[in-house]
Amino acid sequence: MGPAGLLLVLNIKNRDRRLIVKISKMLLVEPKAPGVHVFSLVRIPRLGLPILGTLAHRRGIDTRVVIEDAAALDMQMVADTDLLCISTITPTAPRAYRLADYARAHGIPVVMGGPHVTFLPDEALQHADWVVRGEADTSFEQFLDMLEQDGDPANIAGLSYIRDGQATHNPLPTTSVSMDSVAIPDFSLLAGQKNRYDFDLGIIPIQTSRGCPHNCNFCSVTPMFGHRMRYASAEHVAEELNLRRGHGNSVFFYDDNFCASPKRTKTLLDHLLTHNVYLPPWMAQVSVRAARDAEMMQLMHRAGCYRVFIGLESIEAESLEQYHKHQDIQDIRFAIQRFHENKIQVHGMFMFGSDADDVETIRATSRFVIKEKIDTVQFMVLTPLPGTPVYEQMNTSGRLLTEDWSQYDAHHAVFRPKKISAHDLTFESIQGMAQVYSLRRIFGMLMGGKLNEAVLNFYARKQVRLWKKENQDALKKGFGYRLPVAQELSTRSVS
Repeated sequence: MGPAGLLLVLNIKNRDRRLIVKISKMLLVEPKAPGVHVFSLVRIPRLGLPILGTLAHRRGIDTRVVIEDAAALDMQMVADTDLLCISTITPTAPRAYRLADYARAHGIPVVMGGPHVTFLPDEALQHADWVVRGEADTSFEQFLDMLEQDGDPANIAGLSYIRDGQATHNPLPTTSVSMDSVAIPDFSLLAGQKNRYDFDLGIIPIQTSRGCPHNCNFCSVTPMFGHRMRYASAEHVAEELNLRRGHGNSVFFYDDNFCASPKRTKTLLDHLLTHNVYLPPWMAQVSVRAARDAEMMQLMHRAGCYRVFIGLESIEAESLEQYHKHQDIQDIRFAIQRFHENKIQVHGMFMFGSDADDVETIRATSRFVIKEKIDTVQFMVLTPLPGTPVYEQMNTSGRLLTEDWSQYDAHHAVFRPKKISAHDLTFESIQGMAQVYSLRRIFGMLMGGKLNEAVLNFYARKQVRLWKKENQDALKKGFGYRLPVAQELSTRSVS
């Protein structure tokens, strides 16, 4: 099929007639985050939309992908498209819905996907014509086939839509997506990229696996992608890395647990090294268990790993038990020590808000971070994301304070904690980061010759100060979450 595009048959709600719309242009949008956060400096895309955009582009559709945190969305692009595709996580859902409403008000059909709408498709169908739930690599192509051939939406696994005035949710696929079948994303489709290929801060995002063998009760990864780990072959990973040669200076492996299988991790890294694959200095998400394999740690360092992101979550045993984290404070200390011995920086992610946590828990964690010399941290507020056991527990027990999804960003308490007020949970979490990112600690890094760490800490300190400024009114009024802020859509662009 050539660039003439697809024929879209759209069921118009409350009408019997069918409207034929010619699809030659497709716009895919990842809405911007509702406020500042620790990672605001690095604006690299989640990979879902670039992958789906690549699939559409291969079919001859004029395709553009907009990551709003990286490039402003010109609303004329929405007006000019024939199909708007939006992927959303929970905190970006209000923005996503406003975009969808705007598009449909201008006669543009909308399909939505991503974790939030996967678990709340009825809500999403108030704003979109279709919702593609779960992994969309296969179902999205089937969805496009359906549009092209005027097919029956009932045949698309994981598709939600309105039929005869009722929300209809097709069962999810019975088989998981093979990682080697996932399209290597064409980043030239991203709007706002320098030279159409360069990445923010030169960081190249790559994913080599999906799934997670663990079952943390606050995490949506397992409900979304399942327990079973699926790995791309070393050859597939090598092909993608070699395609990125010359378009970045570091790699971030998006895998939720890059070292879930030490055997596989060692096999992959050994293949990349022995075959002279393009592998600049890289970062990855891992668990504390990675530190138990000395051989793997040494290989990671030799292969160029310079920073790991670890879900440490808590130094309190009861909190770890409530989160279903099978680790203790000794595991955490051991992991920090071993990574540092292998010259790998540690970014520690902590979660506050369990029924065991109080003000002292947060303050003690700040002291622990400083004492153990964790390079950078992120203190997050426990956030009951739809689809997770924590959400079901909080919702059933009536502990949710708001369903303004823009506040579900892990920086605002949106539920009623047990041993601390929502206000203090929010405030103390941000104060804890402020204590860690003190000028005294930053100066010590500079004096110790750790320039890069000092720069990162100074930036994080700045972000904490910006967060406080942005949320000062809400905190003064005693709320543990940001008050809604109106964001109107213009006919040209969105600030």
